[in-house]
Amino acid sequence: MPSCLKCGAELAVNEEGIAPVLCDRCAGHATSRARRGLNTGTMRDFPATTALLAINIAFYLADFLPGLDLAGWGANIGPLTLSGDYYRLVTAGFIHANLLHIAFNMWCLWSLGRLSERLFGKWQTFLIYLITGVGGALLSIAYRPVHAEVGASGAIFGIAGALLAGLKFGNLSVSAFEKRNIISSMVFFVGINFALGTGAFGFGGNIDNMCHLGGFVTGLLIGLPLGAFAQHHKLYQLFTILITTGVLFYAGRELVQTHATESQLYRAQRAMRQQDFTSAVPLLEKYIAAKPDDERGLVLLGAAYALTGDKDKAIVTYEKILKIDPESETAQQALHALRESNSSSK
Repeated sequence: MPSCLKCGAELAVNEEGIAPVLCDRCAGHATSRARRGLNTGTMRDFPATTALLAINIAFYLADFLPGLDLAGWGANIGPLTLSGDYYRLVTAGFIHANLLHIAFNMWCLWSLGRLSERLFGKWQTFLIYLITGVGGALLSIAYRPVHAEVGASGAIFGIAGALLAGLKFGNLSVSAFEKRNIISSMVFFVGINFALGTGAFGFGGNIDNMCHLGGFVTGLLIGLPLGAFAQHHKLYQLFTILITTGVLFYAGRELVQTHATESQLYRAQRAMRQQDFTSAVPLLEKYIAAKPDDERGLVLLGAAYALTGDKDKAIVTYEKILKIDPESETAQQALHALRESNSSSK
């Protein structure tokens, strides 16, 4: 009768005459130790996750410094991102709205990031965070172009997606039992958080499920090849990351081409509200070049010319408005005021 290699207990033989090497009790202890090994350790043992936590917390604390508006500078504000502030696709993943927001996200990041480092590696986990965060940010503003998005949740969903794909279809060194447990945990995590984002349990609020979905899908796409090449072929892993980055770059370019014109108008309106008329003029000129008969843009451009002292261009602009809409009271009043001003100054 065969016996357990660890405790010596007798082992039952199946119909094919094959017996396990460990009894159920010893096999259970071994599995528990393996599970703890995947989820414990100090911050020093998980440098990528620790670095990501530190950056997020540093950004959150820095936003309290007087005169420093990190949220305004780095949030993924659709029109600003799409009209040239592309860095916001990355920085938005490190900015949070309040203490509860960052606390929940950092708890999730610590849990998933450690597992990702164990299975994929350190630099791989760091890049998964960055790339899937961009994927989430892109889908968020693709769905709602005039919209602001912040938070690490897109990247966290990306790590979850990468883990799911890597474990399910990859070649990661995890036992079948452990794989089932992790996959079920990931499915539960993703499902419950998507449900919360839809308001299914009375929550929802400002939860951006499009950002979550974008990060998750990007994670799925990158997780399979990363998992397949996790043990060997680091160059293949790098190639996978480069390909995914290229896909996101292409998607971002298409998004910019679709919404860039409206984004320029938004930036110009923002500049006008801040009384930065000099910056508003070139933005409005670009907008009018794309939409020469847009009355909103022409009215703003006429005002911007007048406020920067270029009265002749302002008069020409308002005259163009009257050709489009002879009944425009705004253009009539502005022209009257400009002509009177020119007469009095002569």
